[in-house]
Amino acid sequence: MSDSNSESEILFGMVRGRYGDRLNDDELEEVRKGVDALVEAAESLRAVKLENGDEPFSVFTPYRRED
Repeated sequence: MSDSNSESEILFGMVRGRYGDRLNDDELEEVRKGVDALVEAAESLRAVKLENGDEPFSVFTPYRRED
């Protein structure tokens, strides 16, 4: 089992433990899919290596007066 699977299982277990009595099987499956997607997104963010001096990317958008 990879780390992402165990992370997903832990997070899903927390949700199921807290709200499982209020959700049916179909709703729990949708929650599982959502948790898996969030864990995958978190892994992608963790994969980006940043240096101490890295700053956010700024997008320059010139002001255009409305006529």
